[in-house]
Amino acid sequence: MSWVKRILIVLMLFSMIHQVAALEFSKHGLMQFQSDFEQSQQWLDIQLTEHPAPDPTFIDLSLQKAQLYMLFQRADLLEPLLSNLQTLLFELANVDDKSQWLLSQGIQLYLVGKYSEADEQFLLSLQQLDVVAEPQEYLYLKNFILMYQAVNRIYLQRYDDALNDLTEIYKRAEKNNWPIIQARSLVFIGDVNYALKNYEQALEYYQNAYATYPQEALVYRAEAKMYEAQMINVVGDRSEAFSKLDQAIEVFEDLHDQSRLANAFLLKSYFYSKVPDNDNALTWIAKSVGKREQLGNPIDIANAYVHYSSQLATDGQIALALEYGQKAADLAEQHQDISGQWDSYGNYARLLDQAEDYQQAYHYMHLSERALLKKARLDITSQTATLNAQFNLRREQLKSELLDKQAHLFEERNTLLNEQLLMKQQQQQQQTWVLIILSLVLVFFLALCGIIYRLYIKNKVLASRDPLTNLHNRRSIMTLGEQALITSDRYQHAVSVLMLDIDSFKAINDTYGHDMGDRVIQFVADICCATVRKSDFVGRIGGEEFLLILPHTNEEAALLLADRLCQQMTLADKHNIEQVPQVTVSIGIASKNKNSELDYNNQPDKSLGQLIREADTALYSAKERGRDQVQAYHPQITLKGQQVDLEDTMPNVLRNIS
Repeated sequence: MSWVKRILIVLMLFSMIHQVAALEFSKHGLMQFQSDFEQSQQWLDIQLTEHPAPDPTFIDLSLQKAQLYMLFQRADLLEPLLSNLQTLLFELANVDDKSQWLLSQGIQLYLVGKYSEADEQFLLSLQQLDVVAEPQEYLYLKNFILMYQAVNRIYLQRYDDALNDLTEIYKRAEKNNWPIIQARSLVFIGDVNYALKNYEQALEYYQNAYATYPQEALVYRAEAKMYEAQMINVVGDRSEAFSKLDQAIEVFEDLHDQSRLANAFLLKSYFYSKVPDNDNALTWIAKSVGKREQLGNPIDIANAYVHYSSQLATDGQIALALEYGQKAADLAEQHQDISGQWDSYGNYARLLDQAEDYQQAYHYMHLSERALLKKARLDITSQTATLNAQFNLRREQLKSELLDKQAHLFEERNTLLNEQLLMKQQQQQQQTWVLIILSLVLVFFLALCGIIYRLYIKNKVLASRDPLTNLHNRRSIMTLGEQALITSDRYQHAVSVLMLDIDSFKAINDTYGHDMGDRVIQFVADICCATVRKSDFVGRIGGEEFLLILPHTNEEAALLLADRLCQQMTLADKHNIEQVPQVTVSIGIASKNKNSELDYNNQPDKSLGQLIREADTALYSAKERGRDQVQAYHPQITLKGQQVDLEDTMPNVLRNIS
């Protein structure tokens, strides 16, 4: 069916159903209904009744119905429709229709979490278009397929490929004035940034997508607003996030968009859990579970079960939480979403641990760990590829800039020589010598400045950095600590000092050699840098001793950070120090807490040296208690066998991480 006939079908739709307000139609017949789902489906069913197979209009109407199901993410309805249409469709030689069927099949597989199979379908769909004589005619459809192929690769952990492809698709859509593809590309680029935890960038892309969509794209605009609310809840005002999410829910309800409603209900439950408001959180997640069970998509149901079981456990309903946690873990095996598997297995393991079923808890935590390690390997590979691509791109840019500058210099030189030919021989020689001398002086001066600057930077780094770990050295970290303490006194906020020491480090050196000992120190330094905030300072002040300065951190927050550090030492990947069976640390904490309930050390004149001595005392107390521990300083701490009355006066001050 030609595109002119398809436009006539659209006009019929407007005349029969006035609620069908927004319809995008490309010259390839790729139609997106932006109206009430049930009414649109009813109208298509009527048309299919009037044009049954083998009427040629039957295939076109069936593909439009598939596009409706794709728009509303109804994998449950899309799969049987495509299956019934397959035999009839592939008896014909219409490349456009075959390509659209393969695209629909790929999106159906993508929606149910079968990402590898979906990638194959997208590739076959593109191959159908590659054989046509006039590929320009199918440019819109081809870019639509490429867009979904790229977003599918996000879930295959191929972030670099996905981001590059989506960026190119966005540029082509902008050039050809395809607003739907342009805005959808921005949404999917936001998804890549969300997957990489770049929440501010993701928010910006979702906001730009909302502004790019046409006004009549009701479903897509509401979806972008829902994603925007999700990011605002992370980096902005939660009340604004609630407001935007409610606006999106209202649109989804008006259009009977059950799939996105289930997502919005789950998101609203998550918002309430952060307030916290457990009753409302449980109410909304139950609504999401109900809708997702009706839709029957295993990957979505598993995700809802994870959140539902977690909220049930928070509400004290452990038995029911275990039931849904197990259902989520079972469903996780049916899809290829590694992040979803990690979440499902880990959640069920935590619930089993609460129920004191430690053997099963260990089994599922092991499955969760394997999924996490697989995801981490893929993430690292992708990030490495991204950095390598950026490096190569920058290198080529510099080469191109150098060639352009050289060409420009040659042009200027030729112009100058042509002008000098008109002058006298003597003046020409004098000018030539002057130019040569000035050039040599300039080159020498620039080279000298470059050498001096590089030496300055190198000496500055050497003066403030530890050569083994690239952390702050003793002098640098002490200077930063003094500055943090001055700021703490001036603005009356908390500051904490952590003394960290690697347990049994001498034994590591004696057993595995000093080279392995250096690698263990580097391993600990890397974990410290990865765990602390950007505003915190980490320095190496001795062989195996580290000093951490934590501005704006009271004792309670410092204890949480120290706990995380101890846990990371045992959980982190030790591929560079695999000979060492276990690396643990002991940590001593001293805090100068302002306006805090734990502020029993609030002395305005307390110096950095005194805080370090207190943290060192707490560190040795942790060592005496068996290592692999966190100890906060308290005036009643005593060492070398003397009684320490900490647990009676300060609960949870001593944390045993092992």
